[in-house]
Amino acid sequence: MHALRARMTALRAASAVLLAALATLLWAGVALADFTDGLLAQRNISLEAGLAIWRKAAWVQDDFLSEIQLGDVYGNEAGDNRYFDPVESYVWYFLATHSARIWEHLGDGFARRLVANDFHRALWHEDKLMLLLSPEQREDARNRIVYVLSCRGAEGFLTLGRIHETGVNATFGADLPSDSAAVFGGMSDMAHSYESFRDRSEREFISGPEAQARRAMGVLTASVVLRNDGDALTFFHIADAMGHPLAREYLKGLEGAVRHMRPLGPRIADAAIDKARSWSPPFEFYPPGDSPSGVPYTDECPMTLERQRALVLAERELPPRAAEHALLFLGWAGGPRGVQRFQQTLAETPNGRLSAPQAVRAIQTAAIRGDAPSQNALGVMYAHGVGVAKNYVRAEHWFKKAADQRFGAALYHLGVLYKAGPEGIHQDLPKANDYFTASALAGFRPTMNQLGDLLAHAAERH
Repeated sequence: MHALRARMTALRAASAVLLAALATLLWAGVALADFTDGLLAQRNISLEAGLAIWRKAAWVQDDFLSEIQLGDVYGNEAGDNRYFDPVESYVWYFLATHSARIWEHLGDGFARRLVANDFHRALWHEDKLMLLLSPEQREDARNRIVYVLSCRGAEGFLTLGRIHETGVNATFGADLPSDSAAVFGGMSDMAHSYESFRDRSEREFISGPEAQARRAMGVLTASVVLRNDGDALTFFHIADAMGHPLAREYLKGLEGAVRHMRPLGPRIADAAIDKARSWSPPFEFYPPGDSPSGVPYTDECPMTLERQRALVLAERELPPRAAEHALLFLGWAGGPRGVQRFQQTLAETPNGRLSAPQAVRAIQTAAIRGDAPSQNALGVMYAHGVGVAKNYVRAEHWFKKAADQRFGAALYHLGVLYKAGPEGIHQDLPKANDYFTASALAGFRPTMNQLGDLLAHAAERH
C-alpha cells in the first residue's frame, strides 16, 4: 500500500513537472517548440495549448507538420468543433503545400511516404475548400496568407514572389537542379510528383468535368492566390531590398521578360518598383476570428527592431488619451476593470494596466471598427513611427478612412501629407489645398484660423 501510494505520488510529481515544462514552453514562446511539443501539450493540457505551439512553429519556423495539423484542426467539421474555420484551414493547407521545409522530412522512405500523403491530401483540401468559400472568404484567405508570409521577412517575400509568378519558376521545385536526385537522394521524385499533381489538379479544376458547375458558382481559379507577374516583381524587389541573396536572381529573369511584353510591360515593371517602396501588409494584425470559444487566433509576427523602437516611443508619445478613447468606443469603460476585460479578449494577463502593445492594439481595433478619432490617431502614429513602424502610405490610408467621415483633423493631416510629399506619397499641392479647405469647413480650428488669416490679408491687399 505504501509502495502504491509512493508510486502515485511520483507519477503526480512527474506529471506536474511535465505540465510545468509545457506551460513554460507556451508562455515563454520557446523558438524550438515544434509539432511534437504541440502533441504533448494537446494530450496533457488541452487542444488549445497544442494549437498555441503549432501556430508558433508553423508561423515562425514554417514547420510543415504543424501547418498540416492546423489545416486539419480548423477544417474538422465533425462533432462540435469550436475551432472550425474553413478560411483558416485553407490558409494553413496552402502554406503547407508551399513550405520550403518539406524537403527536411524526406531523408528516408518512411518519412517520404508520410509527407507525400499529407502533401497531396492538403492539395485535395485546397481544391475542396475553393468550392466552399465565398468570394469574400477567398479574398480573406489570400490576405491572411500574404500577412503570414510577410512576417517571415525576406524569405517570406521571396516565397510570395514565387507563388505569384506566372512562369516556370512559380511551380514548386522548379528551381531544383536537374541532378537533384543525386544531390537530395530521391527528392526529385517528390518534386515531379508535386508538379504533375499540381498541374493536373489545376487543369482538372479549370477544364475538368465539373468545371461548368464551378464556373456557375463563380469559381474560376484553382487558388486564392492569382498569379500575376507585377505582384511577383513587387515581392522580389522587397526581398532584394531586405538583402535576400536569391532575390536578385529571380528579378533578373522576370523583370527582363516583363519589360519585353509590349506595350504594357515596362509600365508594369516600373509600377512594381513603386509598389515595393510603399508596400504594407493587408492587416494591422492577424484577424482574431469569431470562434465561439472567444479565444483569438494568435498573431505570431516576430518583433522587429523597428517595431521595438516604435513601441518604446509609444510608452510616452502616443496621441493624448487615444487609447482611453478607443477602449470607450470598444465598450470597455470602467477604468482598470474595463482594461482587464479588454486584456482578456487578447488572452493576456488581466492586470488592469495597459502596456504599450496593448494600447496600440486598442487604437488599431477601434480604427478597424470605424472610429474616426482612432483612425486619425493611428494615421498620426504611422506618420511618426510611434507604436507602429513609420509608413506614410499606411498613414494616408487611415487619414482617408477618417476623412471619409468628415473628421476635420484627418482632413488637415491629409493636406499636410500631400503638401510635403514624403516617401511613398506623391506631392500634390492643389489636392493639399482642397483638404485644408475641407478641414476648415469641417470645423477644424487650426485650418480655420489659417484660412481666416489668409482672407484677412487678402482683404487688406484690396
